[in-house]
Amino acid sequence: MKAGQKLVHDGYEVCLFPMETMNITQWSNPQSLSHCCGHPFDNAISGQVRVPAYAPFSCHLSYSDSVGNTRAYSSDNPVLTPNGLSYVTVSFTHDPNPPTATRYKQGDLIYHTGTAGYATGDHVHIDQTFTQNAGLVYYGVTCNYGNQCYALSGSVLPTQVFYVNDTNIVNGYGQGWKTFEGGDPPTPPSPPSPPTPPQPSTKYIKHYFMLDGLGIDFGFYKTKEEIQPSPPSPPTPTGKWFIPGDINSTRPLTEDESKQNWLAFWQFFKAKGWTANAVAGILGNSYFESTVNPNRWEGDVPFAQPVATRGYGLVQWTPWTKIIDWLKEKGYYPDVSKFGEGECERIQWEMENNQQWIATSAYPESFASFSKSTADPYTLAIEFLANYERPADPNQPQRGTKAREIYDYIKDK
Repeated sequence: MKAGQKLVHDGYEVCLFPMETMNITQWSNPQSLSHCCGHPFDNAISGQVRVPAYAPFSCHLSYSDSVGNTRAYSSDNPVLTPNGLSYVTVSFTHDPNPPTATRYKQGDLIYHTGTAGYATGDHVHIDQTFTQNAGLVYYGVTCNYGNQCYALSGSVLPTQVFYVNDTNIVNGYGQGWKTFEGGDPPTPPSPPSPPTPPQPSTKYIKHYFMLDGLGIDFGFYKTKEEIQPSPPSPPTPTGKWFIPGDINSTRPLTEDESKQNWLAFWQFFKAKGWTANAVAGILGNSYFESTVNPNRWEGDVPFAQPVATRGYGLVQWTPWTKIIDWLKEKGYYPDVSKFGEGECERIQWEMENNQQWIATSAYPESFASFSKSTADPYTLAIEFLANYERPADPNQPQRGTKAREIYDYIKDK
């Protein structure tokens, strides 16, 4: 984007890449020199210093520090991004003398490249998230450069956040950047029309009669008779998830809410060929891990620290980055309504690729064999606890008892 540039469509600002030139010098991945967590990137303009950056949307200050003079700004309203309509927070680091205002309009000067903090040359370190009013958090890892890795909470790929209208791309790091070309803001699909009630069909019946007493000549007439439709079959479970809140707000489910998710979980794995016994074994554990809520932080503390020992999701994957990164990679994040399907896909992938499951001497079978087992759901719950969850305290018989209850509930549905 250029200085003063504004782009609005149907009343929503379009989130724009905040500099006139894109020349990315460092991307993020676990092997990166200093960006081994989250999805920040470095942008530097060869031969230039104190290159301006502009507000990608109208925003307010949500975080600041003095280490590298990081400033994070959250959008005042939802904005249009390549990932849909969402609130966005973006952070900038390394300006030695950043602007001091706390509110900016789209296109205003908001930051500069620089060398403040841990920097080996003039550049700006940019990070982005769909988490409203986010700040930097420690991800529990140390990068090859020797720095402890901080990134915005819920950091997402920049290609999901920024459109590159009027940006000169010198080096886009081989990523699939998008230009905004119009179109309506994403809206949820319209609910399906109610089904048309079955209508009666019609049959015609011929009636013959004699025209004379000798039975030589015959006539006939027709009558019409309606055939009533058969009553509809009872509906089958839809597998619809109940997932309250958003990525920054989680809670335990009530028993009835949890039961709805037992069925959704069962419908997914039933279609994949799993037995109800095995599914109940997993759900007996998931109930005590998350109340079978795909959007559940450990302790209901979003993006909890330290990352390495905090969990998230149906089975409380630990560290929570394991499942959050999966959901981002597969396009489910940050829409929590899709997390049930996304997390089931993760468990299916783990089974097919022999991940997470470590067979023990007490339960030596593979994850694939477990998925087909017709053993007692109680036993399968304790096996899943031992081979998959692997807690410090393996003596948790309540998980087996719950698995039997869940089995009785789902087996005929």
